[in-house]
Amino acid sequence: MKKLLLLFFVLSSFIKVSACKCVRDPLPQEYLNANVVGVIKIIKVYDENIEQRTYKADVEFEKLYKGTKFKTLTVRGLIGNSSSGACEIDIQPNERYLILLSRSGGNGYTISSCTPKSNLSAMSSKDENSQLETLKKTFSYLDQNRYKFTGLTFTFCEYETSDDGQTDLSKIVDFQPKHSFSIYRVKINESSKIEEIVTITGFGSQDKIIEDVIKRKMIVDRPMFSNSSDRKEFLILLFYHKENSKTQYKNIISNYW
Repeated sequence: MKKLLLLFFVLSSFIKVSACKCVRDPLPQEYLNANVVGVIKIIKVYDENIEQRTYKADVEFEKLYKGTKFKTLTVRGLIGNSSSGACEIDIQPNERYLILLSRSGGNGYTISSCTPKSNLSAMSSKDENSQLETLKKTFSYLDQNRYKFTGLTFTFCEYETSDDGQTDLSKIVDFQPKHSFSIYRVKINESSKIEEIVTITGFGSQDKIIEDVIKRKMIVDRPMFSNSSDRKEFLILLFYHKENSKTQYKNIISNYW
């Protein structure tokens, strides 16, 4: 499950595969931008169009977090013969995905290798259900507090790590979070270092210490290919990874789901 979920975060950064270039926003920004967000299962693939290099996929929604359910996706590529260099994708019956889709014209939705998504296990598990429950709570908060984010954009951030690969956030003692995520508004300088930080919603444990670590140790990534060169304020969302709490050298707080 964890390995499969890494696909989402690879797709949530700048990807370059031959001629294919994908630019993804952080998960919360993708959610706010999306028209439909949910977990789907591929039922069948068919109706290949060789000239347009597309085919159809019938889907079944297992969970819907945003938007309206639909029954058919247009897929970029050819069945069993897609080109990664052209941002095409090969999907198969019985595969399951967490998808965040934005309408790009026409009446339906199209999926490609650049579409923000996570390839889930063929069968749901306790671990997966727990992670999806975290996402559900995160998405619900974003919907209910959208007004707090007006004029701001969620972005990624980089950490200064120690030799063991852990960040200082993951070394905070007596950290017993009441919430599975936190959101911060940050103001940065010309070097993308944080000058000011305000907690919009915290973990409910050691929040002041976390603020201090973020301010001292994080560098903000300005969103790529967007009109953000003059912006000084951004949003950062961090997740608590309980599953890593008993594993040495793994981070329990990060901006990746």
